[in-house]
Amino acid sequence: MDIGRILFHLLFTAFFVVANVVFVRAILYRLGLIFNGRPAFFNEDAKKNLNIGFRLKSFFLNVILQKKNFREPIRGIMHAFVFYGFIVYTIHTTSQMIAGVFGYAMEDPYQFALPNFLFGEAANHIYEQAVNYVSILVLTGLGFFAWRRWIKKAKGLDVHSPASAIVISMIATLMVTTLLGNGAKTVAATYYTHAGFIDGSIGKLWESVGVANSSADIVFQIMWWGHIITVFSFMLYVPTSKHAHLIFAPFNYFLATDTPKGQLSKLNLDDENAVWGSNRVEDFPWPNLLDGMSCIECGRCQVECPANRTGKVLNPKAIIVELKHQMLEKMPEVAAARAGKTPEEAAEAVAALDTGVINSHEGLSEEALWGCTTCYACVEACPVGNNQVNAIIEMRRHLVLAESKMSPELQKAFTNMENNSNPWGVGAHTRADWAEGLNVKVLSEAEDKNVDVLYWVGCAGAFDERNKKISRDFVKIMQKADVNFGILGTEEGCSGDSARRGGNEYLYQTLAQTNVDTINGYGIKKIVTACPHCYNTIKNEYPQFGGNFEVIHHSEYINQLSKEGKIDVKVADDANTGKYTYHDSCYIGRYNNNYDNPRDVVKKVSGGKIEEAVDHHSKGLCCGAGGAQYWMEEHVDESNPESMRVNSKRTGQLLDTGATTIATACPFCITMITDGVKAAEKIDSVKVKDIAELVAENID
Repeated sequence: MDIGRILFHLLFTAFFVVANVVFVRAILYRLGLIFNGRPAFFNEDAKKNLNIGFRLKSFFLNVILQKKNFREPIRGIMHAFVFYGFIVYTIHTTSQMIAGVFGYAMEDPYQFALPNFLFGEAANHIYEQAVNYVSILVLTGLGFFAWRRWIKKAKGLDVHSPASAIVISMIATLMVTTLLGNGAKTVAATYYTHAGFIDGSIGKLWESVGVANSSADIVFQIMWWGHIITVFSFMLYVPTSKHAHLIFAPFNYFLATDTPKGQLSKLNLDDENAVWGSNRVEDFPWPNLLDGMSCIECGRCQVECPANRTGKVLNPKAIIVELKHQMLEKMPEVAAARAGKTPEEAAEAVAALDTGVINSHEGLSEEALWGCTTCYACVEACPVGNNQVNAIIEMRRHLVLAESKMSPELQKAFTNMENNSNPWGVGAHTRADWAEGLNVKVLSEAEDKNVDVLYWVGCAGAFDERNKKISRDFVKIMQKADVNFGILGTEEGCSGDSARRGGNEYLYQTLAQTNVDTINGYGIKKIVTACPHCYNTIKNEYPQFGGNFEVIHHSEYINQLSKEGKIDVKVADDANTGKYTYHDSCYIGRYNNNYDNPRDVVKKVSGGKIEEAVDHHSKGLCCGAGGAQYWMEEHVDESNPESMRVNSKRTGQLLDTGATTIATACPFCITMITDGVKAAEKIDSVKVKDIAELVAENID
């Protein structure tokens, strides 16, 4: 063995060992910090059932098939070029590693090429040609992303991001060195000469600049070393950069739970050691910390956020990124303080540390946290599976439960829920007054308490004047269909949605448990409601309290009655002269994937036509009322030309369709959109109606 080969082998081995050790240690170190966070189980079933099948499906769909990236087709395709390029390159790079470890790279780096070794030279030739074409596709994807960031300067992207420049340059170097090396290989007699179009063309370019048979081998070796050093540099750099998403995003998808989107975690209020919300970095459930490491900082959550789009300080990306930085900065101190101590000693040592995160950065300011409508647009848009809403709710819980910090308006709504079981503060004894004269069965007063369906009216349907009409119209529909239904009347309480999403978990649990006990007391199994917030809460969150019911939103129920022929919905008189559009409620759309039922209902009235707003279905823009925002004052910065009320922006989109009727399926939405139409001075020409009103007006 000559000295050159020995030196090559030693040098490569040193690079190989250092890169792999640093790479693995960096990953394990960060996983250690993540799992120093609070344990996270949504319920006892999650502890017992790891649901490997669900997790494998989540991994396959979102990592292997890149499902969420294709929400935006062009960007999805370009990302697929890069991602699948990495997959194809796995064999290529592994072959180089084997050749380098065994010291044959100077003679023939492809002596240990896996396709050649396993299937023969012809298979290796096919694979190497595929690598050439894939390299071009990867470079195309990189060019697209560089254009978006530094030329187009797309919203949500940091144009001053050295990390992005470094990674794009590294990946481009991997592609270019491979292409140039393969081209040189077609010139050198040392290697096989089966050139394809790409490497053959590059080989001719090498020859045109004076690279001959004798020097092509040297060129190839230079390119080989350039490629392998870039691979090692990539391994050293990526785990410590924002591009660690390449490693942690797959963890994020595989460790996902199969709990409903609309279910928040349940705090154990009876546990004296329970953490009431999160502010200290160690108190965040570990999935929130994993989200930080998974974040690519692409800004898609920021782009979709209704608060950010209307000039508020809330930026979901900034929240997740800052949480990651706080974890990397403060969690090592937590781990050190806990080391070698009993649980009691560790808790005392950690308590002495300064690990609070709220107000540590503008992204984690109280103003930002209270700007969230919990519309889930950020979560829906995130390509790496992050849940920004859960992190925000954790911090809201801390502000409300631990520090009693909330707006005066929200505090009033909480007090009203506590005293009268509704946010308006109207006397609870009047809850059934809306139904006077309608001959509606109130279960507590009826001799026959058996019903097929419980109509859950909700606070808006019972106390808000505008929404009382919707309640009465929905009753008209059910009576027309001869449905055996009843209401709880004064026994119905606030579902607690605004309390929970406003951070008041204690109040929410009190309301929820009372309602569950009441419903179970009547043996009710099927519930229908016109409020998406009540619908989501009772369907997805009441099971945490023993409330397991079949819950149907009125959009689905009306559509079902129509399809079964129990009601005959006519086309409206203005169907030919007017236009109809539909506004998606976040809590029946993104949270519960109910997009078609309300549209089917509207189409029955409109003659089959709906004018869609620019943002619709899973990208529908929130009306601005969710996340307890309905009870808080929305602040508009007059000095910021982009600052406006969320409902004004959404209403503008709906009006831009030219619609003369805006249909909704949510009591909060109907109020917010109506206010928007009034502000736009269109109330005389544009009607805002719930789908129940549209149907009630057009049935015999």
